[in-house]
Amino acid sequence: MSRITRVVGTILRAVDRAAEALIILLFAVIVLVGGMQVLSRYGFNASLSWSEELQRYGLIWMVFLALVAGYRRSSHIGMGLLLEKLPQAVQRFMGWFIDLLWLGLGLAMVVYTAAYQSAAGMTFLKSVSRQSSAGMGLRMDIVYACIVIGGAYLVLAALYNLLRRAAGESPKIMAEEPPC
Repeated sequence: MSRITRVVGTILRAVDRAAEALIILLFAVIVLVGGMQVLSRYGFNASLSWSEELQRYGLIWMVFLALVAGYRRSSHIGMGLLLEKLPQAVQRFMGWFIDLLWLGLGLAMVVYTAAYQSAAGMTFLKSVSRQSSAGMGLRMDIVYACIVIGGAYLVLAALYNLLRRAAGESPKIMAEEPPC
């Protein structure tokens, strides 16, 4: 394995752990706030004005982080049974193709959210930065930053898989480690 691949792998493992910890934290907050909302609504007959919004935005962040965690663990639905029946050369080609598609998705997420400018000269994040959420007053660019962060994380993960393939180490189809 080349030095670059090892360095990217080390960085990616640290990012994986941070993302997984954030996913767990967000899930716990969503469950806790949902429980608080139910208790306050039915127990005290007073609704929390911000709880549904916090849960929604937490779920959005979870989705964009868990997308990459699933890719890293090879946990997304796939056609592994069909792929295993194909010749080895086709399997290698499909592995490259799939990783290139993931790389393209990550790049599209970053470019079309943070870099692409409309005819008015504004990026998506810049255009939503002037808006705030109704319940919490949160700036919407903070909410939608998960697309850029998830996209950059996906680009890093796909590049790592492509580097491993180039070094002759094909990433495993099955998850390498048990889920947390």
